[in-house]
Amino acid sequence: MAVLALAATGQHLPFLQRKASDFRSFGKITLFHLDQPLAAPAPASLEAFPVKSFTYSLYPTAGSGQDGMIPGDTQTGAPLMIPVAGGMYDHRNDPNNPLEFEISRGDVVALPKAPGGEAELVYGALYSGPNLENCTGVVQVIELQAGKLLLTDQISYDCRGGAAPEWNGDKRQLTVRSARYSLGDKPCCPSQYDSVVFKLEGDKIKIGDVIINDQL
Repeated sequence: MAVLALAATGQHLPFLQRKASDFRSFGKITLFHLDQPLAAPAPASLEAFPVKSFTYSLYPTAGSGQDGMIPGDTQTGAPLMIPVAGGMYDHRNDPNNPLEFEISRGDVVALPKAPGGEAELVYGALYSGPNLENCTGVVQVIELQAGKLLLTDQISYDCRGGAAPEWNGDKRQLTVRSARYSLGDKPCCPSQYDSVVFKLEGDKIKIGDVIINDQL
């Protein structure tokens, strides 16, 4: 029985039917505004959301095999459905589509315009490609609205070299740094980073400082 599948036809709108503003790219960082209901029973509260035992919908942000992005069909927009158990999905030995997805944590944060005034930020890392050499960091914003789970936003970035997001609750800002490699850089040590500040309110995300090709 396959554990990796595409969503059934009709459950998700294709990318081409979405407004252009729904998907934005900042160098090696992408923001995808979704407002997509999740086909899963809603927990009693976001604090009870089963972060490390859940089937995640990861929306593709580049063609399959391109480094630092989520592989998949960007023409149809169909997501990868990845069942995580114990914080991990381990499919590294699949000869056709090796993948590993790890959830590090989920943080319930106060957002004034979100239902109930809060949302959950779920942090993950997707390893793909030959020898799992590509690392894509994923932050998903999940809300509990009218008794349903809603995936409102997905942010992805190249997490090689230790790039990671940082949340500032006082300012409600998520700062995301993404690795950017130059010729001759070793896999461990990118010489440049892209950086974007996302301001979260609970509806559309606002964009703050954007830095592309920042030299270290």
